[in-house]
Amino acid sequence: MNESQFCPNCGQKVDAKAEFCPNCGKQLKVKAANQAHRTKNVRATNSQPVVTQQQATVAKKRPPMKQKSKIILSSLAALVVVFVIFYAWGSNHYQRNNQLAQINAALKNPRQSLSQYVTSDNPNVHVTDAALKPTQKYYAENYEKANKMADDLKYSDQSDDVSLVRSGHYFLFFPKYKLQFKTYTPQIKTNHANSSIYVNGQKFGGIDGSGGEYYKKITPLFPGKYHIVVKSIASGHELSADKSMLIDSNQAINMDIKTVNFMVKSMPGAAVYINDKKVGILNRRGAKNFKEYPATADMKIYVEATIAGKTIKSKMVNYDDLGFDDDDDSSSNVIKPEWPGLISQDDAESILQDNFNSPDEDAFIGGAENKGYQDLHTQEAKFRNSDEIIDFSMECSIVSIAPAPNNCSSVTYKITYTFEHDDYEHKQVLLYSGGLFHQVGDEDDGKQKIKSIGNGKVISDKKYDN
Repeated sequence: MNESQFCPNCGQKVDAKAEFCPNCGKQLKVKAANQAHRTKNVRATNSQPVVTQQQATVAKKRPPMKQKSKIILSSLAALVVVFVIFYAWGSNHYQRNNQLAQINAALKNPRQSLSQYVTSDNPNVHVTDAALKPTQKYYAENYEKANKMADDLKYSDQSDDVSLVRSGHYFLFFPKYKLQFKTYTPQIKTNHANSSIYVNGQKFGGIDGSGGEYYKKITPLFPGKYHIVVKSIASGHELSADKSMLIDSNQAINMDIKTVNFMVKSMPGAAVYINDKKVGILNRRGAKNFKEYPATADMKIYVEATIAGKTIKSKMVNYDDLGFDDDDDSSSNVIKPEWPGLISQDDAESILQDNFNSPDEDAFIGGAENKGYQDLHTQEAKFRNSDEIIDFSMECSIVSIAPAPNNCSSVTYKITYTFEHDDYEHKQVLLYSGGLFHQVGDEDDGKQKIKSIGNGKVISDKKYDN
């Protein structure tokens, strides 16, 4: 019996063996051939042997890794570990506050290089170690200002006229911080047309001006302490004036030259400084004359002395504040620089008088533990409890007062005792040397206390009949 099927194109019933549809002409043998091919493939597949799980595992097993590949992977892993350690170290070492500490240390030490930590607000200024030495010199002498600036910059990018800025990176990853300073170009003024001006030894020429007012605008400078010298010739005489000063603005610097007469009095052997320059030593009487001395505006004078191996410095005296007549003789214009913590003669005499009569522990450094207080307390009790002494009195007179280190005063003084007995009067004079007073607190509201009464020796001992 002939099998029949339907044409996939027109739906006409056709013979199963027909190659074309008699109705629409659609080719029919291709589908049959495809069906036969699929049937053949299925039979072929069913005839293949079944692969077990163990055989599949063996088939998937990879060959062992080569030694070179292992070395490369190990090296990469080591590099990753090293980089992580390096980044952790760098993040800590180059953090902002650590860099500030390094910069601050260099800022206060003129022997260190500072240029690597500094930039300028003026792109035309060349930042060098030499240009920054005045800055380091100033902060070395005023280290508390450097510390305050460093503290300010921990929490802010600005401290007065100094900024903390980022300037590149360390090792590409860590921000590099620098101090950015403003630079200044002040004018130096003088009253002589033919003057030569020197700033830290560098000569600046080409002075402008007229009519007794001459000036020179100097090149940009970093803030700091500078030594300025003006040299001139007047009436055939060589004149010079110099001063050391802080330059931290564009304010004009007056270096007019005039000659003055004055005398400095203080401790014998002390060194005299004018504008931070040593100009002489006080003689045995503690005096030195200066005649026709070339002076500048704001001339500063002080003295230094070495006592007990320590150098002490007097307070600064501004010559212009003294109101001297420059034409007067030097003996009329006497400068007596004050010493920090120095006690006056009246105060020293009063304190010693009171405490030799009746010692008060509050008047002594260390209170009742002070040896001088204990000695005077014992001595007073001995005098008052003596059966032979009816009454006694004492007088104090100051022989000399000299400055001593650490806001102290060295005092030499006499104590005269008068003891009344039944039939005679006993007078005894003791000379005390090495007495020390110490100023406690600041100058305005400080209090002088006895640190040591010194060592006394009898220089006179007489008895008089009543």
